[in-house]
This record gives sequence, structure tokens and C-alpha cells, in this order.
Amino acid sequence: MKKLLAIVVLVLIIVPKGKLLAQTGIGTIAPINKLQVEGPAADPATSGATANGILRLSGTTGIHVLDMGVSLTSTYGWIQARSESAYGTNYNLILNPNGGNVGIGTTTPTAKLNLVGGGIRIATGFGNTATRPAINTSSIGSFEIRGVGGASQNDATDDGFLRLSAGGGATASSQSSIDISGYSTVSEMSNNIVFRTAGTERMRIDNAGATTVTGNLTGTSGTSTLANFGTVMNDQTGTTYTLAASDNGKVITFNSSSAITLTVPSLSVGFNCMVVQKGTGQVTLSASGVTISNRYGYTKTAGQYSMFTLVCIANNVYISSGDMNN
Repeated sequence: MKKLLAIVVLVLIIVPKGKLLAQTGIGTIAPINKLQVEGPAADPATSGATANGILRLSGTTGIHVLDMGVSLTSTYGWIQARSESAYGTNYNLILNPNGGNVGIGTTTPTAKLNLVGGGIRIATGFGNTATRPAINTSSIGSFEIRGVGGASQNDATDDGFLRLSAGGGATASSQSSIDISGYSTVSEMSNNIVFRTAGTERMRIDNAGATTVTGNLTGTSGTSTLANFGTVMNDQTGTTYTLAASDNGKVITFNSSSAITLTVPSLSVGFNCMVVQKGTGQVTLSASGVTISNRYGYTKTAGQYSMFTLVCIANNVYISSGDMNN
């Protein structure tokens, strides 16, 4: 020990202050960098507690350590947080816990994780004969990317929001995106999936399973609701009702003992719905800035349990047909 200290002191005397340009090697007599640690190559062990890796960081308390090494069987380096006494027990590896961005393939990351020059692969052996994984309620499951909510970032909470988007960095009208939201006290945000193109919402699946589509669907333009995809019923008990875009593709029932007025406004070409007189109150069509044509000039349901179809065939032009009279 005295000899080693003497050598260190001698080196410090020989090399002037500010001129310490030599490299230090551990396990090598020809270090390339300022500090080079060289040892046996080995894959990260998954059991036992024997020497494994080239460098270890450990604390004066606790059993968790950070080991580093280079593979023996392939060309990769590895970092593993684990137990110092049981290599089958692994711990978390935290990067920038107090803030800052992490870059892979870039020196100027602009997001919490900025990936350049590659993609993200989620693979744990899911084959083409496997069944759909169950929904996890308290932890993130395999193959899952989850937007969790709350300040605590608790995986067991029901709220959360996730957006997948492309484009629109400078102009929102150039962005396509998919929004997925969990529970929310804001009704518009609660448990739905929203699809956008050109920065505009095109399709929404709400928390009741109803799907509303605005835009192009199987080559047809206009506003549409996918029939039989979710609920297609709109049950009314009042004596007045005005059709809305959300009624497209739905069956609208009127259950009243009094006469009912159904107002038809200007809606998209292709709009269609079925009207059912469920109660004894007769349903009368009332045009609002549009033209409604009927083969016999009828404007009312014929009686209880009668029905008719209403279709917008051109701008502000409708046709009604079914069990109707005046």
C-alpha cells in the first residue's frame, strides 16, 4: 500500500499541474480513454450472484445495484438494475427523474422520449394463434401503450388520455390523429375514441357504442352513422322534435298521446332516418328551409305503429315514403 501511494505521489510530482493527460486503465495496460475498465465479456445473468459484468455501481445501504457489461454471445452492451444477491430480481432503471428529455439517435431531443432513425417494437411472443389479451386494471399489460391520468400517474385509476398524431406541427389542418380517453367528468371527453384528418373530426365512437362518421365512408360523402355498429334508436316522448346530424341512420320513435311535429332542417346529402309512430299521437313533417316530396303528397304517419323513411337526395331536398297519410 505504501509503495502504491509513493508511485501516485511520484506521478503527481513528475506531471505538472494541469497537464494530467495520461489515461487510466483497470484491467488493461493500454487504455484508450481517460478511464477504461476492461473485463470478461458476459451476457447479463438471470440467476445467482457471482461476478457478472464489468462495472458495478452500489450504495452503502440497500441491496440494489447497477451492473454494466458487454455481451459474450452478441454485439451489444448492457445495463441492468438488480439485486446484488439474486440476479433474478430486477429493479427499475430511471433516466432524468427530475426532468429533461431523453434522445435515442439524436443529441437534441425535443420530447420526453425522442426517437430518431428507428421504430418501436413490442414483442413478447404473441403468435397468430393467440387469443386477445385481457384488459389489465391495475398495471400496464403486454402489447399496451396507456395514457394514465392523475398527478400520481397511477396505473389503477380510470381516467387518462392518449393521442396518436402525425403532422400538424405548424398547421393544425395538416394533422391526422386518434384520441382515446378514459373516464372524465367532462361528458364530451368521457370514454370515447375520436378520429381526425386534416385537423377535423371524422369519426367518433362514444361511451354508449354509437358511432358517428363525418366525411367520406366507403366512397360516400356527407355525414353518416354506421347502422348496427352501436345503438341506432332515438326514443322521443315529447310533442316537438328537430332532426339533427346525429340522427343519421337512426330509428326515431315517437311515443306520445298528443300530436307531434317533426321539423326537418337542412342536413347533409345522404342523410336518412326511419320515423316510427309508437304512441297514438300522429307525427307530422314540418319543412324548415327544405323541400320534402312524397309520392302522394302525404306529410303524416298513418296511425299508431306506422313508419316511414326520410332521405336527403340533394341539397335541401328530401323524399319521404312509407305508411303515411294526411
